[in-house]
Amino acid sequence: MNHIKAVLFDMDGVLVNTEPLHYRIWKEAFHNRGLEISFEGYKGCIGTTIAFLMDLILDQYGWDFREDKRILEECKVIEERILKEEGFPEMPGVREMMRKLHEAGFLLAIASSSSMSRIEAAMDHINVRQYLSLLNSAENVIHSKPEPDIYLDTAAKLGLSPEECIVLEDSTNGSIAADRAGMICVGLDNPDSGDQNLERAKVVIKSLREFTPELIRSLSQSQAGGG
Repeated sequence: MNHIKAVLFDMDGVLVNTEPLHYRIWKEAFHNRGLEISFEGYKGCIGTTIAFLMDLILDQYGWDFREDKRILEECKVIEERILKEEGFPEMPGVREMMRKLHEAGFLLAIASSSSMSRIEAAMDHINVRQYLSLLNSAENVIHSKPEPDIYLDTAAKLGLSPEECIVLEDSTNGSIAADRAGMICVGLDNPDSGDQNLERAKVVIKSLREFTPELIRSLSQSQAGGG
């Protein structure tokens, strides 16, 4: 019997390859304020929220932008400019993967640290909204990844238990969150997401084309068997 009923997707670095885009946006915004950041100093925030990034920048560089509301507005302008010129960079095979999972009967949902408006814009751009039962943002929960709030909240909104959900994640923080939520986590090894530790994942894949109904069923059976 297949116990997995829903697939919960992290968005950035999994469905849209936006981590390099995020870094470009923040690098430009901080540069405009006199701070030069490196990817090494930035990568610890991948899979979390803006508040987490601001704390990271304070810790790494000693600059405090936590009350700088203008930087958020500036980032939106920078992002709008880049997206207008280039669009959201979709991950290879994303639509085919979602279509197959949807046709196989799985509920599909987004559980992302991004804002709801950004989730909606990205999913519209890559044309997969028709496959998704729910879009959920960390704006709707108290604690960001690596805490499990977003995954537990998404499961609850779908009317499912954590054991009935499987997660696809590309980040250390996201995979920890999925594990803490009591869900099977599949790790996506995306080199553009930086040096992420996916040891909490049950299995690690290199491509969305590997994330198939057959893989999910095999992991579900392994879970049911206690393996």
